[in-house]
Amino acid sequence: MAVNELDRDFLRLLHTCDQIDNLIAGIKGRDFDEVDRKQQVGNMVMLLETEMLDSKYTDAGKDVTPINDAIAAGRTYWKS
Repeated sequence: MAVNELDRDFLRLLHTCDQIDNLIAGIKGRDFDEVDRKQQVGNMVMLLETEMLDSKYTDAGKDVTPINDAIAAGRTYWKS
C-alpha cells in the first residue's frame, strides 16, 4: 500500500503539536528544567512555522487550525 506523503507529513505536524502541548503541561519532559523545556518547545514552534510557510496543506484542504493554535501557545510559553 502506498503512503500518501502529504498525509504522513501532516500527521507528523499534528504529533508535534501534541508534543508541544505535553511539554507545556509538564506531562512530557519532567526530568528537564524549565529552560530546556522552553528550548524544546521553541525548536518545535520554529519547525511548525517553517512548514506553514508552504501552502501545500491548505491547498490540500487540511485544517491547519490545530497547528496554528500550537504555534501560538508554544510561542507564548517559549518567550515567557
